Amino acid sequence: MTSAPALWAEFDSAERAVAGARLLRARGLKRLDACSPYPLIELEDELGIERPSLIPKLVLLGASLGGTVAFCVIWWTAAVAYPLDVGGRPLNSVVADIPIVFELSVLGAALTTFTLCLGLSGMPRLSHPLEALEGFERTSIDRFWIGACDRGALDDAELAEQLQQLGALRIHRFVGSEAAREG
Repeated sequence: MTSAPALWAEFDSAERAVAGARLLRARGLKRLDACSPYPLIELEDELGIERPSLIPKLVLLGASLGGTVAFCVIWWTAAVAYPLDVGGRPLNSVVADIPIVFELSVLGAALTTFTLCLGLSGMPRLSHPLEALEGFERTSIDRFWIGACDRGALDDAELAEQLQQLGALRIHRFVGSEAAREG
């Protein structure tokens, strides 16, 4: 998220972080993000994380594609390319194909999930620009960070002052991967 212009504020309590997110949302900023040591339902509500994920539909598509490919390969090899008439049995039996179709459906779903997990999380990435911020290592212990990626947040001195009045310990501004620290 920090590849775009961004403003990040550090807070020492969950209540202040939620208040900071509420302020950013009230100022009309749409692209908000947060880092916290534990999940906060109130913070998720303030960030506007409500849209349903597309991931389950894509995983179902991957499973369907895996099963379809498995069935087509089995059918083509048994009925078209190498037909063997053994004891008058049908060239392709759907019942006999079920275990392989099921297994390749599971494989298709697993590969789709793995690929989406890596792709959507931005991995593999050895470091993130936020990790260079002073004090960010305490996020896993007791610090809360609220970020706004709207360009208007960068130029708004009044917004930074209001965040500090709410208890922001530090405010950092990003342009690309460069950070500048205030307060």
